[in-house]
Amino acid sequence: MRRLFVASALLLGLGLGSVQAADRVQVSYANVDMFADFGDGRWERERNQVSFAEMLQLLAERLPPGQELKVRVVDVNLAGELDWLRGRTDRIRVLRDVSWPIVEFEYELVEGGKTLKAEKVRLSDMAYLQSSIWQAGHSGESFTYERRMLERWARQSFAK
Repeated sequence: MRRLFVASALLLGLGLGSVQAADRVQVSYANVDMFADFGDGRWERERNQVSFAEMLQLLAERLPPGQELKVRVVDVNLAGELDWLRGRTDRIRVLRDVSWPIVEFEYELVEGGKTLKAEKVRLSDMAYLQSSIWQAGHSGESFTYERRMLERWARQSFAK
């Protein structure tokens, strides 16, 4: 039940995650319906918003104490492409070399009400299929390749 509340709060843009992360990372979205590829249909986009926000909440672990992060996701193009299964009405995500993940966002790093850093970031990983999914460390979870890009960015940007 609590997980459903957290998911609902994230959809409403309240940025609630774990108790520790809720105070440190706020996630909002630009017009999700205009994203390059954030799922097929309203229900999937809403579910992806919740999962993506939960993933972004983990960036709080990289922040020095007392700092907060405000993230506004501007565009997402998930790894792979949705493709029709032969002879069926279902669609699956097919990973190809030409369909690499791209995430665009704006962020503001704040400490004590003062902005330390604010940037617009565009992450992409054209070689996302060159490394093993096991190296990503999150096989079987949502946004494996996008998570790997964000974690790499966070390590470089918010080194403890």
